[in-house]
Amino acid sequence: MARQQVLITGATDGIGLALAQIYLARGVRVIAVGRRPASAIPAVLRSDYCRVDLTQPFAATLVAALLRQRHVHTLDQLIHCAGVGSYGPLMVQTPAELDALLQTNLYAPIALTHALLPLLSAAQGRIVFIGSVAAGLPVPAYAVYGATKAALEGFARSLRVELAGHVMVQVIHPGATRTAMHRKVGAPLDQIGWQRFPPPERVARQLVRASERGTAVATLGAGNRLIRFAGIYLGKSVERVIRTRTIRQASTPAQPPVVAPPQGVCHCVVTGGADGIGRAIAERYATEGWTVTLIDRDRARADETARVMRAQGAAVTVIEADLIQAADRDRALQQLADLPAADVFVHSAGISLVGRFAQSDLTRQQTVLELNLHAPMHLTAGLLRHNLLAPGATLVMIASLSVYTGYPGAAVYAASKDGLSAYARSLRVALSPQGLNVLTVYPGPTRTAHARRYSPDNRRERRRMPPAHLANLIVAAVQRRATSLIPGSANRLLATSGRFFPSLTETLMQQAILKKLPVTGMLSNQE
Repeated sequence: MARQQVLITGATDGIGLALAQIYLARGVRVIAVGRRPASAIPAVLRSDYCRVDLTQPFAATLVAALLRQRHVHTLDQLIHCAGVGSYGPLMVQTPAELDALLQTNLYAPIALTHALLPLLSAAQGRIVFIGSVAAGLPVPAYAVYGATKAALEGFARSLRVELAGHVMVQVIHPGATRTAMHRKVGAPLDQIGWQRFPPPERVARQLVRASERGTAVATLGAGNRLIRFAGIYLGKSVERVIRTRTIRQASTPAQPPVVAPPQGVCHCVVTGGADGIGRAIAERYATEGWTVTLIDRDRARADETARVMRAQGAAVTVIEADLIQAADRDRALQQLADLPAADVFVHSAGISLVGRFAQSDLTRQQTVLELNLHAPMHLTAGLLRHNLLAPGATLVMIASLSVYTGYPGAAVYAASKDGLSAYARSLRVALSPQGLNVLTVYPGPTRTAHARRYSPDNRRERRRMPPAHLANLIVAAVQRRATSLIPGSANRLLATSGRFFPSLTETLMQQAILKKLPVTGMLSNQE
């Protein structure tokens, strides 16, 4: 019988190192991936050690090349354990720190999975994503970290359906563990009870057992399972408790929420405002007499949208910006600083990419993550840092119904929207002492050019919700300071089914999307 081969990222410390030691003791060949020099790791790991910094964009390509050099042609397991943390207020997190979190915790696992799928398929192996209980909870002090873990779970959920029969996909959620990560990010160890956390060796043993059981999603420990259950199924109650605690712990008392700013000084900013849902929201606020600012990379289309609204008497500003580019984001924030503070800021800019993950263009997949998830995080941090939101303002995050249903055939898109939803949840709690609100919207199929471009079947386009109707629902939700909106009774039914009967909705999504996509040599494009 051939010796098993396991690749573990983050294998030089914490849970990853403990996992590597368990598998080595079993006689498994462990390919360890880390960024420490070989001289600084245990000698037992050095023979198959790959020193790679996963924050670098070429990391996955380098790992694949190193495996070829070492004649590794199959993998029985790929365990994504590498991760970095964050702690503290969002506005003090630098853009470089935010990028490192997103790159290490989310993009690197996606890219490495893409690069190594042929090796895993050859062995009918498994991919294990190490998540976190934080993925299912509002975690105001760990907002970006929690969002990356939620995004990873969203990616795995959709990928599992795509790879069924080829590669097993698992997500395992440990709770807080006594590792050095908490100290590195500056968390107050005494306050969080770090000494009471289980050691990484114990957590690693639980991880191995959970992986061997083959459960698609597992949470380690009875207490953590209870916490995760509450976060998912009792979400509003849990959020209310954490929000109350956050307000009590704030150094300044909460400002009273402002339900509606005074007429005549209202300002709505919409990213992706030149077309689709963003344009519909901008037009709806313009009809209410609000000042509107459109942020879009398509200057010509944005100018045309602005011209139409100005003809109806609206005051409209256009900011041209490609929000994937850091320089454009900074320039947009500078231009917003010269305008009235935003009473409503809508993160609507987004793109999709439909197709089987194994056959997809990874560069384009990264673009999906950068626009749908990275950009809203960076912009939000900038808005808070430069005080560009009015008292009582509402941030609107346009997520997707895929958060509830999965999206096989667009796994990276699903990841971006799961991450955005989790980020919004933590952000809402973090901003509650300031009297700010965050509304998360989960649209289903909408009658836009975006949907038409990415849908594998447009024969039932007339059944999709008109963007103007969706905009009306969003504006009404902002006015009543709602925290979430699933527009339409059919979408709410599907979301409920996805929450309580996930296998049913995954089957429905597979029939509706995945099976309508072409198959051109499953996994062969990576060889």
